[in-house]
Amino acid sequence: MDLRTFFRKAVLGTGTLTLCFSLATGLLHPTKTEAINIGKLGGTVVSTAKQQDEIKKSLDHYENDGRNELFEQLKVSEGVSEDPDFNATLASIMTRLTSTIAKTEPSIQDKPYNYFINPQTAFNAFCSLGHNVSVNVGVFSFFDNNEDKIAAVVAHELVHGQKNHPINGAKKKLTVDFVQKVAGSQMSGGSKLAVDVVASNTKAVGITKPNEWESDNIAFSYITDAGYNPGAPAAVWQRVIDKMSSGGSKGLFDDVLNPSTHPGEKERRDNYSKKLTEYSNKKVTVNAATGEIKINNKSFMKPAAFANMSGIERSYLIAGNLAAAYHNNESLAQARNDDGVIRLGEQAIVQPCPADTGADELVKILNEIK
Repeated sequence: MDLRTFFRKAVLGTGTLTLCFSLATGLLHPTKTEAINIGKLGGTVVSTAKQQDEIKKSLDHYENDGRNELFEQLKVSEGVSEDPDFNATLASIMTRLTSTIAKTEPSIQDKPYNYFINPQTAFNAFCSLGHNVSVNVGVFSFFDNNEDKIAAVVAHELVHGQKNHPINGAKKKLTVDFVQKVAGSQMSGGSKLAVDVVASNTKAVGITKPNEWESDNIAFSYITDAGYNPGAPAAVWQRVIDKMSSGGSKGLFDDVLNPSTHPGEKERRDNYSKKLTEYSNKKVTVNAATGEIKINNKSFMKPAAFANMSGIERSYLIAGNLAAAYHNNESLAQARNDDGVIRLGEQAIVQPCPADTGADELVKILNEIK
C-alpha cells in the first residue's frame, strides 16, 4: 500500500492517527507515539484533488474555447515557416482531407483544424489540444514536397485529433506533481494553467502505441477517400527504412521511432502494404524484400531506383496506382502507352525511368496478366 492510499484510509478513520515506527538498519521498529493531525492531512488530499480538477478544467479550456489562444502560443514556441511552396502543399492537403473527413465525421466542422509549418528539420508532426496541428519543415524536405506522402503523415495526425488522443493523453500525464514542477504557483488560486505551459507540455503527450496503430489504420481510409495514392503510406515508411539503413542520422527520426510509444517502421510499412492489397480487391502485392510487383500472382515489374527513391519505395507508389485502378474498376480498360505514361483507363500507373522495363513492354505485360 503506498503512502497516499494509506493516508486516505486514515482520513476515513478517527480524527488522529498514531504512527509507531523509526528507521534503523533498514527495518521498522516500534518507538514513541506521535500524533498526526488528520484534519490537516485531509486538507492536503482535498487540495490535491482540487488541483487535479483545475488541471483538467484548464485542459478542457484549451481543447475548446481557448484553442485559438493555444494555437497562437504554439506558433510562438515552435516558430513558423513561411515557405510558400510548403505552405501551399499543406493548405491543399488540409482542404482535401478535412472536406473528406466531414462527409462521415461532420463534427469536424464544429472545430475546424488550425495548422502551421514550423522550421524544425526533423521528420515529425504533431496534433495538440484543440485540433491544433503543426508539421515540421523536415517532413516537406524529406519527401521532396510530394503531396501524396505528406498527406499520409498529416492524415495520421488528424486521426489523433478526431479520436481525442491529445486531450485524453494530456489528462493522464499532466499530474499535479508534474504541473507543480513546471507551473509553480499557478496551481493556486483557481486560475487556469498558463498557455505557454500547456503549449510546451501537450504536444503528443500521452500518445500510446494503440493510439498510433489506430491512427495509421484510419489514416489509410482518409487518404484513399481523398483520392491520394493508396501506396503513399507504405512508401513513407519505406523511405524511413532506406534512410536509416544508409546511415541516416537517427536524430532525424527519434520522435517517430520511439519503441515505447510507436510501432516499428517495418511493421507500419507492412501494415500499409497489406491495406494496399486489400484496397486493390486483393489483386496487387509488393514483395517487401525485392520490390517486385505482382498482379493476380503474376509478375508485372520490379522498379529501379530513381532520383531520391529506392526501387522498393517506387514499388509501393506504382502498386498504389494499380490498387486505385482495380478498386475503381479502371482495370477493365486496356492498358496503353500515353506518351510514355502507362495508363489503365484514366488512372496513371507508371512513367518508366530509363532503368525500368520499357513502356511498350510493360503495357503488353499488363494487358496479359490483368
